[in-house]
Amino acid sequence: MASIFSVGVRKVSTVGCLTRLCKISKNHNATQVAFMVRLAHQEPRKKPAPFPYWKKKYNMFYQLIDPMTYRFDENTRIMVVDGLPAVGKSKLCKQLANEFGLLYMPAPAHEEYYVNSYGFDTRQLDPQLPSLARSYDLERFHQNPTDKRVAFFQLLYFLMRFEQYANSLLHLLSTGQGVILDRSVYSNFVFGTAMVNAGYISKDTLNVITHMTNKGMQYLLRPHLSIYLDVPLELVKEKIKERGVPYEVNSKAFTPSYLADLEKIYKDRYLKETAHSSHLLIYDWSKEGNVEDIVEDIEALDFDNEVDGKLTDWTFASISDVVSHRRTYDENMSQLYNEMYRDDERVNWPRELYLTAEEQETVDNVFETCASEAFASGYNPYVGDSVYFKSPGVVNTGIRRNPRDFENRTSIAA
Repeated sequence: MASIFSVGVRKVSTVGCLTRLCKISKNHNATQVAFMVRLAHQEPRKKPAPFPYWKKKYNMFYQLIDPMTYRFDENTRIMVVDGLPAVGKSKLCKQLANEFGLLYMPAPAHEEYYVNSYGFDTRQLDPQLPSLARSYDLERFHQNPTDKRVAFFQLLYFLMRFEQYANSLLHLLSTGQGVILDRSVYSNFVFGTAMVNAGYISKDTLNVITHMTNKGMQYLLRPHLSIYLDVPLELVKEKIKERGVPYEVNSKAFTPSYLADLEKIYKDRYLKETAHSSHLLIYDWSKEGNVEDIVEDIEALDFDNEVDGKLTDWTFASISDVVSHRRTYDENMSQLYNEMYRDDERVNWPRELYLTAEEQETVDNVFETCASEAFASGYNPYVGDSVYFKSPGVVNTGIRRNPRDFENRTSIAA
């Protein structure tokens, strides 16, 4: 085995857990196995077409007739690749996605939040906005990591990653195709904690994010597999230089102590917590390893044996529980966001995380007078949208206006 060690010798495939709930009809030719299989070794099988969640809502009618479980196979999994900056996570994600036929979701970016569906970058409106309401993206964080807007910057990262992870579950349950992510909402606390230690955000800010995390995560299903790429700090600094992103190379945020803190929190907390719930594979990635070894390690993991309570998120009491989860990710996300924002435990929201009534009024006025922001996407006559006899269809009510989560979705997998 190529891994330094693998912890959590149990995975439950969505097939594995659902076969305890219902038998899969033979006429769908579904194979019930507990091990992932690379595409090159899979046997052809007939399955129902993926449910087009991007065009249709999973309403009561489809809840009754949609053959959801018959789409699931041995690769219907959620996988996450984690590690310090610039260690090669996205490259490995793409390689494993190709090997196992997974949908690769790239890490969220602030452009998805600030640039609307018409291509207008709302950061152009900054001069008209109050200082706290002005945009603050990754480049600005590296230039000035002690700005007051870092608080919202980190809260936004949590919300974007939360939304992305919910989208990964929606895709998996709707199509049967597994998903692999470059980091996930589950490691967000690593960066939040390191930011507090570095003085970039306050403890009150982290408490708010933690409060929202605790509320929201109860609705998610934790990954089947997490992979951690371990690279010594000195090599991480070299890799940041090799990647050549100017604001990273000259970053005021990536101090030696901040990077060291990230590594410590990853290893002292994230890996230990992850090992309790998911399969965990850790690789020495000082030199880029052999992907074939990782593929073999993954194929050797048994997803259908319960060990020490791992992967219990993927064991359901009834099929209605699975339907309930899918409904949440499809049509109830706005309710979930409201639930996370509701302050029922008297959490102290620091000043940098909210706008005064006067500031909010200014923001509303600025956006209402901006042609491409005056109406909802697809219903804006100012930019040429036809609004007559138009039904709402599937409306994006997420945090980001242009999420890239599904940009790698193909006509076959979609």
